[in-house]
Amino acid sequence: MRKEIRVDKLTSINKHVGHLRIEKWLLDIGDILEFDLFQQFDGSHDKYMFLPKNHPIDAAVKARIDHVEHLYIRHSDLIAYENFISEAIRAVADNPHISITKKAAVIYHEASNVVDELFDNPEALENVPKSKKVVNNFIDTIFMDKRAVESLMKIASYDYYTQTHSINVCVYALSLGSYLKLGDKMLEKLGMAALLHDLGKSRVSDAIVNKKGHLTTAEFEQMKLHPVYGHQIALSMGIENKQMLDGIRHHHEKLDGSGYPDGIRGREISLFARIIGVCDVFDALSTKCSYKDRMGSYASLHLMKETMNHHLDMIFIDAFIRMQHHE
Repeated sequence: MRKEIRVDKLTSINKHVGHLRIEKWLLDIGDILEFDLFQQFDGSHDKYMFLPKNHPIDAAVKARIDHVEHLYIRHSDLIAYENFISEAIRAVADNPHISITKKAAVIYHEASNVVDELFDNPEALENVPKSKKVVNNFIDTIFMDKRAVESLMKIASYDYYTQTHSINVCVYALSLGSYLKLGDKMLEKLGMAALLHDLGKSRVSDAIVNKKGHLTTAEFEQMKLHPVYGHQIALSMGIENKQMLDGIRHHHEKLDGSGYPDGIRGREISLFARIIGVCDVFDALSTKCSYKDRMGSYASLHLMKETMNHHLDMIFIDAFIRMQHHE
């Protein structure tokens, strides 16, 4: 059976002109698409031809794809796009010579499907093995090639919503944990805690979670409960590891004790929670969302170092900076 694309989350639909936003990172040199590609210029809702169907993607076209922010297809071409994704996934599984960028994009795409399912049914027991598979796919990719980390971080920088944010924080935490030379088992646990760190938002009103702009005091009090909810959900899923549970519950704690939900401070905050806390803030700053543009990586890390030294562990921010410049 053909797997249906979650157009409400994985693509962005423009109901006025019948276009869908696609995952541009799945497009690679050598692909010949059976659908037209469109782009949208700033300040306009109109779509313009970017690449006609049956036109091969060469290096020059790929460079244009990487440069443009979003690409679209006609809604009527959705089935052809789904077929393209299925072929891309099969190609990555069958062909060891597929580019690392495409492998990273396919793994990110599959992770998106799993995380959507986690948020739809957060307390299902099968979430643990599904999450573990996602994390291990990322670990295998990160260890495979330094360029895989760069590709995953590039994919992660473009859009923010709760589910993609969870994947991004997982990617960043695994990359940082790998750079810090954490062992395989520790990395797996860290990755799962990072992937699940915001699962408690599934119990918070969508109107609050998806609100454009600042929350009211009452709304923020509701939002502050999400780490507690996440901890409860993790327990109901059968997670017993204290490091994972602490990472989920305490990723919003601050070194000076002003965080939530428990107001712990300093070294009372576990290793996982301190790593996830840094990655959580970095992703929130460096991705684009409905009410703000993204900051660049350097600007995000500079802001974190200059203004959050009483909140975040500078050891891990410094390591994050070194990791991005590590050869």
